[in-house]
Amino acid sequence: MDSKEPILLKSLGELKLAIVGTTANLTKDEQRVMKQEITIVLKKYPTDTIIISGGAKGVDTIALEIAKDIGFKTLEYKPEKEIWEFYKKRNLQIAKDCDELYCFSIGVKKIKCYHHNPPQKHEKTAGCWTLKKAKQMNKRCTLIILTITT
Repeated sequence: MDSKEPILLKSLGELKLAIVGTTANLTKDEQRVMKQEITIVLKKYPTDTIIISGGAKGVDTIALEIAKDIGFKTLEYKPEKEIWEFYKKRNLQIAKDCDELYCFSIGVKKIKCYHHNPPQKHEKTAGCWTLKKAKQMNKRCTLIILTITT
């Protein structure tokens, strides 16, 4: 499911929105645009929404910073160790706990994303792996690919 507007009614507790995505080294222009786009998404939601992040560099960190500045509650799921087994466990927890998920990526720099079928024309990110798992759990998911032209 793709989401354009937030789920405004949540019968049991607060809405949980996950924001995940690229950990690639972003240029200053990419960082600026990423911040703008994440801000646009967050401003669609009431501030009692809980923002979930994986705590990684890049999108996760940017999203948490903006969410806190706006006044959202946040949950940060960091892996116990920095190896795939623990990243996978963390990413599955994010997919399980969220009601909606946004994944932000950038154009291909090194590795084309293979978490989609067919592969997408954006940088590989574990955020897309998390998005794929959230979709399998029938969560509302949106992939946003930022392309910066100079």
